[in-house]
Amino acid sequence: MNELTNRYWPAVKYLLVPYLFLLFLLFYPIPYEIAAPGGLTEVDHLVEIQTVEQKVLSGSFSTTYVISIPRMTFFQFIIGTFSPFTDINKLQGPNLNYTNTEIIQIAYCDKATSVHAAIIVAYQAAQIDNPSVQFGLDERVLVFGKTAGMTNYDQVGLCDDFVSMQGDQGVVTNYLEVGANTTSGQTYTFTFRNSSGNEYFVDITKNAETNRFGLTFNRVYFVNKNQTFPTFTEVPNLVGGPSGGLLQAMHIYAQLIEGDLTKGLKIAGTGTISYNGSVGYIGGVKQKIITAYYNNVDLFFIPFLDANYIYDNYLEALRVCEEFGIDPTGWLIPVATFQQAIDYLESLGGQS
Repeated sequence: MNELTNRYWPAVKYLLVPYLFLLFLLFYPIPYEIAAPGGLTEVDHLVEIQTVEQKVLSGSFSTTYVISIPRMTFFQFIIGTFSPFTDINKLQGPNLNYTNTEIIQIAYCDKATSVHAAIIVAYQAAQIDNPSVQFGLDERVLVFGKTAGMTNYDQVGLCDDFVSMQGDQGVVTNYLEVGANTTSGQTYTFTFRNSSGNEYFVDITKNAETNRFGLTFNRVYFVNKNQTFPTFTEVPNLVGGPSGGLLQAMHIYAQLIEGDLTKGLKIAGTGTISYNGSVGYIGGVKQKIITAYYNNVDLFFIPFLDANYIYDNYLEALRVCEEFGIDPTGWLIPVATFQQAIDYLESLGGQS
């Protein structure tokens, strides 16, 4: 055994260094994120509307997703730099301190709130011509962020509901009044509700230097299914983020109205949706344009909010089309609101 060791150890020593270096390249995470072209997800795979006679559209509505890898490895970084279709950016803001699991949790939370915003916009628009369409709303305040130095950090779940806090003036249920009813350096008991509906309590100290608890809250609205007609079902999937809001709203609206809004077309796009129907910016423009083009999409809707802003999504998309030799004419459709997108489809000829 010693003879074998003595004979081969010098060679093993030389091989060990490149082997360890290879492991380092393959597995060591760095604070960068890569975005690559993903695919299309038809919206009826995300939200199903239970109408009396299930409506079948001649075309389709699809959201466009990007494959994103936070804290990529050196190997992925090297490979990504050689692809013209990928973008690599340094992690910034809260994502720099969040774990990959927490980043995914926030993305799923964004998707959930986006789906309900889309339902609200679509049902409200459909009510104009179809009074039988009804919906009710539940206001909720969700935990959308935590800072690294927060007291009992791991005990508070991202996307859980803020219920109340025991403040200096008694119980506070309005999250906007938390700051005015607490004192810097003191500890207060917060009540939260998790996704299973169970309430729990966490003691959090208000930082003496920042005068903050380290929590970020976001007020959102969820559709109350008991007050909604037609009813709907959310279908679980692995795609996160809010950028599918516009197309989700368009599909849901098309299910609630007379006629066929798709006109037999394969329709895709991107853009967040607000409760008032306005469309918002998204990331990954290059990857989404390439994904839609190579999936033979007939129409692609994209936010266009400011012709003087160089990073406006539509202007970015035009530069991507020029870079990759894609003709955007009649294919790339700029919109600022949900209603503009609907008006465009209604103006088209074809099937109805």
